[in-house]
Amino acid sequence: MNKKIYSNKYRGIKNFLRKRFHYKRQLKRFICILIILSLILILKVINNKLTSNIIQIINKGINYEFSIKGDGKKILNYSKKLLELSGKTLEALNIKNKPMYSSPIEGAVYKPFGEVKHLDGSVNFNNGVDIIPKDEKEPIVIEKGIVSKIEDKNTKGYFVTIQHENMTTVYGYLIEVYLREGERVNIGDKIGTLGTNKDGNKYLHFEIWIDNVPVNPMEYIKFSKSI
Repeated sequence: MNKKIYSNKYRGIKNFLRKRFHYKRQLKRFICILIILSLILILKVINNKLTSNIIQIINKGINYEFSIKGDGKKILNYSKKLLELSGKTLEALNIKNKPMYSSPIEGAVYKPFGEVKHLDGSVNFNNGVDIIPKDEKEPIVIEKGIVSKIEDKNTKGYFVTIQHENMTTVYGYLIEVYLREGERVNIGDKIGTLGTNKDGNKYLHFEIWIDNVPVNPMEYIKFSKSI
């Protein structure tokens, strides 16, 4: 009974306090709204263009999360254009990602690719490179293919031509050939025995042809060193 009287006695106080806090919250919200409206009016009076820019910035910030997918596509397309441009630039500068092959024989490059000037003043063009082999090494096939031609060039020995998928290789200065025309070969197959030059050294003449044009083997082969 006392509990009920106590409850009825303070119920009115509780209701009064609840209404007071409610009105206080409403008043704070109203004040905040007035402040925001006042700021907007002030900005509008000061500079109409500035106000529009601020509103646009706020609007973009609010809606940016909905543009992430679209922006991602734009970035991806831009990246693709950069890659295409880089590829065209490299192609124009004749800089390509060329495949690298193991050397046809272990040794050092003695005579490089291109024009070679001799002591007597004469100049000739070397279609490949001449390599002095290490020890008694024998030349090997650098890439699988088919032996398309074996040619005897008298004092220069035998020249073996192998047709590969994307290029043609030539091995020269051989006194003996282990292969036959039309034979399929694989990487590492031995080609033949090198002959000895009049200076007492053995040399391997090696060429690479792409699209019927000789190219510098040193751009495709991992030679150990040059003399």
